[in-house]
Amino acid sequence: MNSRTIQPPGPSRTRARAIAAAGARDLIGDRVYRLGADILVDENVSWCPPGIRTTQPVNCYVIKGFGGSVLVDTGVRLHETEILAQLDAVLEPGERLAVVLTRTEMECCLNLPAIEARFDVESVWYTGGITVPRTTAEPRRIMVNPGTSQLVEVIDGIKLEFVSPLMRLLPTLWIFDPVSGALLTSDAFTHGSYRRTPDGLGASDGLCKFRWFSEADTRGIAADVESVVRERQVTAIGPGYGEPFIGVAQCATESAALAAAIREVGVQ
Repeated sequence: MNSRTIQPPGPSRTRARAIAAAGARDLIGDRVYRLGADILVDENVSWCPPGIRTTQPVNCYVIKGFGGSVLVDTGVRLHETEILAQLDAVLEPGERLAVVLTRTEMECCLNLPAIEARFDVESVWYTGGITVPRTTAEPRRIMVNPGTSQLVEVIDGIKLEFVSPLMRLLPTLWIFDPVSGALLTSDAFTHGSYRRTPDGLGASDGLCKFRWFSEADTRGIAADVESVVRERQVTAIGPGYGEPFIGVAQCATESAALAAAIREVGVQ
């Protein structure tokens, strides 16, 4: 049987209405949900392209299974109330939960104490370890060599591929769910929320953030971005910031655009 046909049962109509009312959005059916809320993005935000003022979602994700679920990142502290309400709606009462941190950065882990206080968190998976907050759950530190991946059973019945991309400064994990095809990309693929302005700026300008690659040979980094998507049946890309990309063709297009931007800014 193809593993992609194995899905947890969908929510009841009542729970589905509660999920929508809380602001959680399904990324892929009843398997992957997107949590979080919007922030204002303008010239005061370091990754915002010049001349753009808009809102941008900050995301974390729940991957649902039969015996428990996995939360990928915990969102920013600004959105603590919203995320707790969204988890209340998405999770069954008493449901077991594991947490995976894509980076040990503040926007990925600061809601962990509040989540642990309300839900049955049994483990917290992370790489690196510079700013991991105190946790009462079992800490599971994992090291994945850059450019490689590991398949990990994070909680009973949910096996996820921990991908260590070459496009990173600090240790970073992209999380691929083989069942749904969702690739959750932390601080990469974040250019999907910019809107056209009177100055002619648009979504592609979200790729301008890679100026820090200007003194690097980026050929291998760009090739890795494309290969991560090409070698998997990626049906959705869920970034930590910005709107997701949906569909196999769109994911391939955006990986090619991101790779091209990295190549262009680097030293060839």
